[in-house]
Amino acid sequence: MAVWFTVKLDDRPGALARMATALAERGVNIAGIVGIAEDTDGELMLETSDADATRAAFDAAGIAYEAHDADGGSDPGRLTIADIVAR
Repeated sequence: MAVWFTVKLDDRPGALARMATALAERGVNIAGIVGIAEDTDGELMLETSDADATRAAFDAAGIAYEAHDADGGSDPGRLTIADIVAR
């Protein structure tokens, strides 16, 4: 089952590289990616080769994410209530 991750990255140099490194260190490949930016806010949606390893990588790196499965279900991961309300 395909799982897409929505990631809110910090607005600072290296934030995308930090996320990619966290995945690479666990051998996770990015299979699909879509990004959107508005001023200093933005989100990145990605599908990876291993959803469980992606969750573990993001949790270990302290990267906020929300996981969405193909059926529309979601797992808020490490997003805080403030992150969700801010959307």
